[in-house]
Parts: sequence; structure tokens; C-alpha cells
Amino acid sequence: MMHLLKPIKKLDDIIGAFLMAFIVLLACANVFMRYVYGEPWGWVEEITITIFIWLIMFGASAVVMAEGHCSIDVLARKLPPKARQILDITVDLTTIATLGLLIWYGILLSIKGANKITPILGIPYTYIDASIPVCCSIMTVYYVRMLWIDITSTGQHKTQLEELIDENALHDSSVEEK
Repeated sequence: MMHLLKPIKKLDDIIGAFLMAFIVLLACANVFMRYVYGEPWGWVEEITITIFIWLIMFGASAVVMAEGHCSIDVLARKLPPKARQILDITVDLTTIATLGLLIWYGILLSIKGANKITPILGIPYTYIDASIPVCCSIMTVYYVRMLWIDITSTGQHKTQLEELIDENALHDSSVEEK
């Protein structure tokens, strides 16, 4: 299943990198226009805010894919494997349900946003609000993947972050031995 998600993961990263680069270029161009020509572009703020909103949502989905969100799992790590598996499945199901609500209400917000427009460019807020259901849908796909892994695992599932920490600890101990 992971091989099916690789293009989506790369898409998250590519879109995020493109949006960030576009924001930087737009801000630099606006600074140039302000200080060299004395005429800043008034519309840049609207575009920048819109892109930031999309960037935040795509960034959140990329972090979900990498299982990199912060969590306090001190007690969960001390649980026996089967209890940890049940806890992980419960967390996954709760998160999927929450994302489902965000998708639903994000769609409603996007529909209502059709009548509201930005002051300078007249962009309907639908295009801004659509970031919520679009990116929460991507996050849901990732959490369904995690749920499947948690259901089919023997309770020994490690997140990518935990594997990276273990690899670094292994690397550090081999360096110390030399």
C-alpha cells in the first residue's frame, strides 16, 4: 500500500516547496517595487495569505504522512504490545472521525465562501476554504494507511520517526565504539 502513496507524498512535498518559493519570490518582488519604484503591489498580501493557508494545510498532511506530529507517548510506550496496538487503533479511528468532520464542515464552509470575496482581487473565499477539505482528505488517506498497519501488525509497529531515532542511536553507538 505504501507504494501507492509515494506519488501523493511527493506531491505534498512538491506543492509545498513550490508554494513556499512562490511566497518568497512574491514578497521579494513586492519589496523591490516598494523601495525602488515606491509603488508596492496591493494585491500581494491577499495572495500571500491564501498561499500560506494552503501551504500550512499541505504541510500538515506531509507531516501526517511522515508520522511526525508531536505526541506524548510516555505511557503508551510502556504498554504491552497488544494494549499498545489497541490504543493505536483507537487513536487512528478517532483521528479519522475528526478528519471526517473537518472535511464535512470544510465543504460547508467552502460552499458558504462563494458569496464572500477578497477586497482587492475579488477572489471567492471558496478557493481559500477549500484547503481544509482537500488536505484533510489527503490526511485521511494517510491515517487509513496507519490504521491498516496498526490492525495488521503484531503490536510492534514503529513510526518512521521512531525508526529514525533507533537508526541514529545505532549509528551513534557504532561511532563511539570506533
